[in-house]
Amino acid sequence: MAEGGVARPMIAAAERGPGAGKYQPNMAPTWKKASAYSFGDRPKHDISKIDDSPGPKYAIDETLTTKGSVRNPKFSLSGRHKDPIPFNTPGPGSYQVEKCAVPGERRSSAFVMGMRTRYKKHDQTPAPSQYSLPATLGSKLTTSNMKGSRAFGFNSKPKKGGYDEDLGKTPGPSAYALHDDNKTRKKQPQQSISGRTYIPGDPTQKPGPGAHSPEKVVIHKPKGPAFAIGTKHSDFTTPLIVDC
Repeated sequence: MAEGGVARPMIAAAERGPGAGKYQPNMAPTWKKASAYSFGDRPKHDISKIDDSPGPKYAIDETLTTKGSVRNPKFSLSGRHKDPIPFNTPGPGSYQVEKCAVPGERRSSAFVMGMRTRYKKHDQTPAPSQYSLPATLGSKLTTSNMKGSRAFGFNSKPKKGGYDEDLGKTPGPSAYALHDDNKTRKKQPQQSISGRTYIPGDPTQKPGPGAHSPEKVVIHKPKGPAFAIGTKHSDFTTPLIVDC
């Protein structure tokens, strides 16, 4: 009952009883049950290790019989064996019969050019290129008995006594700097390049004509009634409280 004696309907959320999903009725006793079979569990241990009796797991060769092995002959190709003693017998092409003299026939004398013999280790005789002849040109002959001829030479230019010697130490034209006319005459105008200046104004961005959509404005036109579906309210929902 609410205030003022007005009856209100009961809310299902306020009831604390169990719902339909809490019940699980067992219908097995009312129905006829068919036969059920199951497979046993897998043994925890390997039976082949427990049972020592031999089973059909022997791989018997099919060529073995009660009278022995019956099989065809088998051959294989192996590498060639190396000879323990190398075979160095010369072949027919190693002989030159045409160069052999016929026994009993006359032949002319034959000469050959042999290789140069090596020098003896104790032979210290100098070669012709080790000797040098005394000098015969010039004014200073120390290794010869001949009279030397006149000799002339070119020396470097003397620093003093020359025609280009600067006795007065007068400065040249390059010793003077360029005269600045702005110091003695009227100064010329001077220009310089500075940075670009900007016109002061409002930097905020303003919407242009394309930013507006006047065709979507319908507030000044007649409009029919409009309805909306809101959210479902509950008495058990906690209201939003915002601290101000």
